[in-house]
Amino acid sequence: MTREDLACEISRIARVSHEDIRGTFALPSVDIMRIVNILRVRGLPVTYRDLAQEQSLDAWWARITTLLRANPHLAT
Repeated sequence: MTREDLACEISRIARVSHEDIRGTFALPSVDIMRIVNILRVRGLPVTYRDLAQEQSLDAWWARITTLLRANPHLAT
């Protein structure tokens, strides 16, 4: 998963343009759960809490890169 992949998933789920997800956003909880599910299917052990705490592409990507650095096998 790349940052652009994540941005595309957020845009698709939230039904907004890429420009609308720059900075902080406020997604409904059901949309956050959809994104959590997508990330888990890709092998990333994120939780609702991980994403709900700070809703921004930068924060979410930082969480994902932390997971990938700690578990390099997740990137494959």
